[in-house]
Amino acid sequence: MPVSLRSPWTWLPPAVALALVAGILATGTNRALFLWLNRSGQGVGDLVWFHLTMLGDGAVALALVLPWIRRAPRLFWAALLAAVVAGLWTQVTKAFVDVPRPLSVLAGCAFHQAGPAYRRVSFPSGHAAAAFALAGIWAMGVRGRGLWRGLLLVLASLVGVSRIMVGVHWPLDVLWGMLGGWLGAWCGLALQARRHGPWQTAGAAGKLAGAVLMAVAASLVVSRHIGIPAVLPAQRLLAVACLAWGAWEMGCLSRAPPIRAPQVRWWPRRIGLVRLVQRAQRRRQDG
Repeated sequence: MPVSLRSPWTWLPPAVALALVAGILATGTNRALFLWLNRSGQGVGDLVWFHLTMLGDGAVALALVLPWIRRAPRLFWAALLAAVVAGLWTQVTKAFVDVPRPLSVLAGCAFHQAGPAYRRVSFPSGHAAAAFALAGIWAMGVRGRGLWRGLLLVLASLVGVSRIMVGVHWPLDVLWGMLGGWLGAWCGLALQARRHGPWQTAGAAGKLAGAVLMAVAASLVVSRHIGIPAVLPAQRLLAVACLAWGAWEMGCLSRAPPIRAPQVRWWPRRIGLVRLVQRAQRRRQDG
């Protein structure tokens, strides 16, 4: 199913992000908006923001794709393509634009900083890109279910805002990361739609992709790369759940019968041949 550019689910989120980027640049309020949001979120508590920011981690986002492998193969492949595009968007931008983090610009007492103390390559936010890539796949790739699509966009927005609340990204970082994630989702769905025929995951390529994602999910059981000890129980629980669900789905894929090309019935051909013979006989009789 090709992505419809006329659907508000396709163009409205990036349009809002671009409008916010233009407004912040025109008014020069990037720092002021960061301080206001950072201070306003203190009442919620660090634990909530820590768990939201965990959902934007790249390895966590890939593990969450694993359960789609059998039930939604089209979205599974689109999500992997989106991860490549969003990753390139983030890493290439970081390579050319080295914006210092708030901790390198502001005094520690001026804002709330929690978690790892990053100081460099702030622009853009990779967590926001990952969250909006996943949300974009479902928002643009699934028809109906407007409530669920809206809730996914809200969740992705909260993941992006959490990077401001823990004091490691500016608002422009989050918005630019959101645009990269949404672009990745659109490219993934568009590339998938251009291929003729179904994108199956029961073949060798699908099993290899599933094995790689299983390894990513398994690494989350022991990894501490997020750098926030408070989220380790949730990280491990999520990893185990994705591993178990993914193993079940891949097992069902292995047991499924192979997909064969549809067979053409013999009787239409026979009827056509009989008619040709009858016509030839009539012509002989008339002649």
